Amino acid sequence: NNDPNIPITSKRIAWGKTLNCGQTCLAPDYVLCSKTMETRLIPEIVKAWQSFYTDNSINSDSYCHIINERHFERVKKLIDTTKVVYGGQTDAKQNYIAPTIMTNVTGTDKVMQEEIFGPLLPIITVNNELEAIEFINSRPKPLALYVFSSNKNLIQTIINSTSSGSTCVNDVIFQIAPPCLPFGGVGESGLGNYHGKYSFDTFSHMRSIAYIPTWAEFLISNRNPPYNQKKTARLEKLLKVYRNWMPLPRLGFWFWAFVALTTVITTRIIVRGIMDDKWEF
Repeated sequence: NNDPNIPITSKRIAWGKTLNCGQTCLAPDYVLCSKTMETRLIPEIVKAWQSFYTDNSINSDSYCHIINERHFERVKKLIDTTKVVYGGQTDAKQNYIAPTIMTNVTGTDKVMQEEIFGPLLPIITVNNELEAIEFINSRPKPLALYVFSSNKNLIQTIINSTSSGSTCVNDVIFQIAPPCLPFGGVGESGLGNYHGKYSFDTFSHMRSIAYIPTWAEFLISNRNPPYNQKKTARLEKLLKVYRNWMPLPRLGFWFWAFVALTTVITTRIIVRGIMDDKWEF
């Protein structure tokens, strides 16, 4: 929506949907757009597929087929022939399913009940971005979310209002390429991340270690039975001090270096003043 570059948007969606015949975990599963945008997207997506694989993709050396008979039958059953506006052809002998666009699709259709993992592209129309966000959030969190728009505010609104394993703006699948970006799912789409340091962190355990000095026993002993109101009051005061002072270490090295230096200088002034019976440095 908000006037993305339609030819480029369509070509990128078409490529991502039929890369390895849609058998990738990051393939765009479905498209959410307005009815007006749908009428503009469909001919451009078809045009892109024809430029990739010609009018007869079954004979294209660049077009993959479904990996085996079982998955061929599974994907074939997801095709609702009454909603196909392009493609829909199949060949069981070759495990071939043509690039297919389906319209007038709703969230309750069979094709929307599982990850497609095939070259079927359902298009669901919405009236505005709020409906699109509501639809996304009503379903399990996706591994990838793709936003096509030239409106930066709209892009940020969608990103802030949804949750997904990864997000790519104005392209598909590319977010897995940079090794500096963590890749992984959230919720039902997966746990953890990998790529670079993120792989190390995922397979590492951060062990917490606490050193408790023996001199603190006069404070800690308040936790020991028998309990009484005096001990409870002391513990409450300790907890209050703990909560108030915990954020202070986050102030940074230079702040605490300044505090330490100021304390040392002040202490020296006081000691020197007492020893010399006068307050001077």
